[in-house]
Amino acid sequence: MIPRTSTPLAIASIASSKRLFVMKRGGAYCRRWVGDQKDLGPRIACGCVTSARRRPQVGQHGSASGSILLGLDGFEVTAAQVIDDEWRLGVHTTATTVGCAACGTQARLHAHRTVRVRDLPIGGRPVVLCWRKRVWRCGEPACAVKTWTEQQAAIRPRAVLTCRARAEACRRVGKDAHAVAAVARDLGVGWATVMRAVADHGTQLVDDPARLDRVAALGLDETSFLKATRTAPTRYVTGLVDLEGGRLLDVVADRTRAAVAGWLDARSRDWLAQVATVALDPWRGYASALVAPLGHATVVVDHFHAIKLANAVVDQVRRRIQQATLGHRGRKPDPLYRIRKLLLTAAEQLTSRGWVRLRAGLAVGDPTGEVAAAWQGKELLRAVYAAVGMPAARAALQRFYRWADGVGVAELSRLARTVPAWEAEILAFHSTMGCSNGPTEAVNLLIKKVKRVGHGFRNFANYRLRLLLHCGVRWQTHRTARLRGRSPRLVA
Repeated sequence: MIPRTSTPLAIASIASSKRLFVMKRGGAYCRRWVGDQKDLGPRIACGCVTSARRRPQVGQHGSASGSILLGLDGFEVTAAQVIDDEWRLGVHTTATTVGCAACGTQARLHAHRTVRVRDLPIGGRPVVLCWRKRVWRCGEPACAVKTWTEQQAAIRPRAVLTCRARAEACRRVGKDAHAVAAVARDLGVGWATVMRAVADHGTQLVDDPARLDRVAALGLDETSFLKATRTAPTRYVTGLVDLEGGRLLDVVADRTRAAVAGWLDARSRDWLAQVATVALDPWRGYASALVAPLGHATVVVDHFHAIKLANAVVDQVRRRIQQATLGHRGRKPDPLYRIRKLLLTAAEQLTSRGWVRLRAGLAVGDPTGEVAAAWQGKELLRAVYAAVGMPAARAALQRFYRWADGVGVAELSRLARTVPAWEAEILAFHSTMGCSNGPTEAVNLLIKKVKRVGHGFRNFANYRLRLLLHCGVRWQTHRTARLRGRSPRLVA
């Protein structure tokens, strides 16, 4: 008598080298004798029986463990097989009783329709869900609704990706800064499909008003968006950064006063009132945009941008003396060219060998002493930021002015005329406890990384969305627990 079970049973034959396999098909049981050959043996995986001689036969009974592993609410797995190195999972909904939305009458099953949808990978293999959708019919003849197809929130109508696969695509493109083409290739869909998923899920995160809350220090800086061509100049964008949180608040097109003022005018009075400090580079367009909306805030020109101007003066003087003495641009054996990086290094960071090289290069390549004078002016400007307290900073700034006026170097004199225009913002570095635009520069590095991954952008809306998803959104993702922790050190 054949036992009443749906699991294949192997019965060893004493007189033969064959094995008897009993399996259930539908409502009946059948027997099959199979030889001992390894290539003909049945393969059992996930409750499904397959044969090496023909296409895999997948069991039609539901698998509770497979449904739990799938983890898709409202669905259960009915079949599973690997075809072309990817999982094909047969699924259907768990609903058994459905009522008509118009009249409330219990619906009858009318037909089935199979749709294929991409899902997240399982075990490193791509997954295709073969959803056997049910078509229901209303049992009330007088009802205007005749038939309809079932729907589930996990899979949108006419979608090629499940909702969780769309959310994962947005996370990979946004949080991990992966290329859209790479994500599309992994999921087996087109570029436009993934970009639509990024826009649908990412726009909600970017437009969340709570994302801009609690900003006490604001940083502004520009980055290039499109490089110049023969017919168009370089296009820039302005990034606004929360200096305390290190997050990108927004990106506005262009680096003009109107662009920044327009973004600030769109903020509420309460939001503007909480901003107490603004750090920026010494460009009057940004400072002019802050007068009306942020007139109460303290504007700071941090040491990075100010010393960058002084380093530019040293480079300009070095190149001019190089041309005047040798008649050509810097070359490897030239004395000033050999110390070009030492001239830009902070004096306290020079080693004894660096001091020897610097003095030797200036003695040979700087007969007029103008390069040494420009270098000394740069160090005097650095002393303004290194001073302790506002009185010491003012005294250091006066020493810089006297030095620049006395040496008679044209480039240094021009810098001495620029610094007084920003004197209040430079000295505000000390009244704000050293407020720096460093977090803005760190965000600029992330912006450039996203731009490199995307191989450049032409659509500003997509560019802004990608930047804000990577630099301006706090992703709430599950943190994987460590499997093995570090063993505690033995205390002697």
